[in-house]
Amino acid sequence: MKLYQELHNRICRTTLSIAAVASSLFVLCIVFSTVSFMEVSASGLVTPTDIPMLSSNEIAKTVAVTRKAPDFLLSNQTGIRKNTGTKFSRFLPATGYNGNYRSELDDNEKKTYDALYQALVVERKNYTETVRVDYNPTIPFDVVYSNPDSDDLSIDDLGDIDDIVLSAAAAFFYDCPEAFWVRSFNYTIDADLTSGKNQGKGYVDWIEFEFGSDAYPNAYNDLAAYDTGLSAAVSSINQSRKNESIYETIKAIHDYILLNASYEYDALSGSTYTYGYAYTATPLFTGKGKFVCEGYSKAMKILCGKFGINCALVSGDGMTSASSGGPHMWNYVQIGDKWYAVDSTWDDGLFNQDGTPALNYNYFLVGSTTWVKNNMTFSQDHISNGQVMSSPTKFSMVFPILSESAYDRYIVDTNPKITLTTLGASIRLSEPYGIRFGIQIKRDDALKAVHHIPEFGTLIIPATTLGDNELTINTPNVRKIRAENIYSQDETQYTYTGVLIKIPKSFFGTNIKGRGYLIYIDNETGEEHIIYSKTVERSFYGVAQAAYDHYSSIENPSESDKSILNKLKGFLNN
Repeated sequence: MKLYQELHNRICRTTLSIAAVASSLFVLCIVFSTVSFMEVSASGLVTPTDIPMLSSNEIAKTVAVTRKAPDFLLSNQTGIRKNTGTKFSRFLPATGYNGNYRSELDDNEKKTYDALYQALVVERKNYTETVRVDYNPTIPFDVVYSNPDSDDLSIDDLGDIDDIVLSAAAAFFYDCPEAFWVRSFNYTIDADLTSGKNQGKGYVDWIEFEFGSDAYPNAYNDLAAYDTGLSAAVSSINQSRKNESIYETIKAIHDYILLNASYEYDALSGSTYTYGYAYTATPLFTGKGKFVCEGYSKAMKILCGKFGINCALVSGDGMTSASSGGPHMWNYVQIGDKWYAVDSTWDDGLFNQDGTPALNYNYFLVGSTTWVKNNMTFSQDHISNGQVMSSPTKFSMVFPILSESAYDRYIVDTNPKITLTTLGASIRLSEPYGIRFGIQIKRDDALKAVHHIPEFGTLIIPATTLGDNELTINTPNVRKIRAENIYSQDETQYTYTGVLIKIPKSFFGTNIKGRGYLIYIDNETGEEHIIYSKTVERSFYGVAQAAYDHYSSIENPSESDKSILNKLKGFLNN
């Protein structure tokens, strides 16, 4: 629906949980990931530069090495937050996050990621099915023998090949929190060695992923209920948001989660298999239990993906004081070219007097320097950590760069293309007495080019309460009168009015400031822009005197003119 037409109509009328880690779980928020998926498009599938295939007489030995993937660090990264000297032998590219964590991978890692995406997001394979990644061309590597007296290889002897698998898997499961049925995996690396143990050269032919059990009992069977619940959530959010701006959409998603979710405290001491659902987003969509912070964050990411909003899972430590905290997960969302933090877990848990969930926005679209709770800024009580695996410590994510300041909802157009003009003020001469400001919108190509205009109206406030401050939509105690009707129109303009009524006679001499505003949504960024007209300051008596001077100058006044003149004289003489 084009919002210009709407105006016209109005006018005319994770994370990857590789193993069940039950120890070191903090009451603050447990983060144990069962894998799940978001709508990430694995675009630009990778085709590395060709490497010559090996002939049979060049192959000295073919090996297949299997290992269980290491644990993610979300449940046991205590101590790392204090910069204890932990070093990572591999970091992702300095270019950092660019829409998804896939962007941080090299070509072979992307190929592995894409295979997981195809199997688990597109095809939605059961956890009992294997996923094979064939490398053609093959991947060359240096063999590092841990036991020089034997030709047998361990997984660590394959050097960077292990990094390819773990880096790709970690990025994939952070990007795609929708395959909630997968719990853990083993992987097998098949490699051809070109020489014996002392030479250490080889080529990887393929890698095969074999997944473990369901994230929780019968998780895969919840797919149909998950899809139905997700569609219902999207529909509800569509109906509840006030307009289609990215701000209103994120707010509606945040509110939907708070009003329909609750924390699973039993997962703190219960089996991570029995309570595996708590580490997925499924409880929000299937009604099957509750979840912990990881589930809150995944739900936010999945729903943002449904509305085309860039949203990232971010993990690290949630601090209740400078020295106390535990593993936690939250979100960064992108508006325009900046990223803002949302922690729906820590916004949840408040209730109204009638027992219904209450909405809270302490951690909604905040920046790194935003003061939140316990006399701490967001960056002090949310310490992100890119290390996501416990062993080996070779992989580190680069999270999006968080804005320093919180999101300011409206971007003020200082040089707007749309023309908004304050025409002046008139008064209402019968009770209830009032003052009316007329605002005009120029009806031209610039207005027609803006298809999303959710709101326009008038701001009114007694001038004495403003001092030198500018009258804006953010001015405290401002009377914001949303325009519902058009006063007049022709081919060149629309005119609407904002009226302040029930003005007591004792305030007839008080100056009132009025100013028009118009909000439109940028088609490219989804941000809300606001345009203001010039501020006009008038009092009831001031307008009455100007009107009296006007009607007094009419040479041949009508009976109606005479009646108005008499009323004005009565006001001014009292």
